[in-house]
Amino acid sequence: MEKRERAGNGVLKRIKNDYVFRTFIFSALSFFVTLAFSVYNTFLGIAHKSVWNIGIAIYYALLLCIRAYIIFSERKLYKKNLTDEQKEKKRKKLFFVQSILLLIVDFALIAPISLMVLQKRTINFSEIPAIAMAGYTSFKIFISTRNIIKTRYEINLGIKMLRNINFIDALVSILSLQYTLIMTFGGGSDEDMFTLCAVSSFCIYVLLFVLSLKTFLSSVKIITNNKT
Repeated sequence: MEKRERAGNGVLKRIKNDYVFRTFIFSALSFFVTLAFSVYNTFLGIAHKSVWNIGIAIYYALLLCIRAYIIFSERKLYKKNLTDEQKEKKRKKLFFVQSILLLIVDFALIAPISLMVLQKRTINFSEIPAIAMAGYTSFKIFISTRNIIKTRYEINLGIKMLRNINFIDALVSILSLQYTLIMTFGGGSDEDMFTLCAVSSFCIYVLLFVLSLKTFLSSVKIITNNKT
């Protein structure tokens, strides 16, 4: 019993003091949250024959793949008896693959975003869940923005990729929240709201695509420099 308590205290202490370890722990928790969203939207898509829910379920599934790939890759590196330099070389190759997966996620979002703008998604939220969703999305944006700023000069490429994924996930939450609020409180979008929804959705999508493209170009540069 005492050994378990000491082990638990050791993990808590490491979470508190080790930023990299803390990031991977919370990313593992995010993995299960994303899994729940993917399963839930798959169920809704099949039950209600909703193309939007199937599309967004695919998006969450791709996020799962990237997060799992990063976490398990880092776990393998941790277990191997490698020098810091060897680990860094392997992370650079992994970062390149992860950046390609991130671009694939962006392309997978085109369909659900288009359906959202064209009002092909049925909203059944009442006012209270919609407001709660707004609060959660605001918190998500704040945390992901703060973390991505903190990791601008982070050496660990796995950490940088996880922060990028969280930020992109938060941007997509804004898109979903925007349409939810319009349909919940406005009863649907008129021509002006349609234009606003289309323009803001386009701007947010461009932002997340630019971030993914920048990440990909950085990974190409890192790989190229690694070979020279």
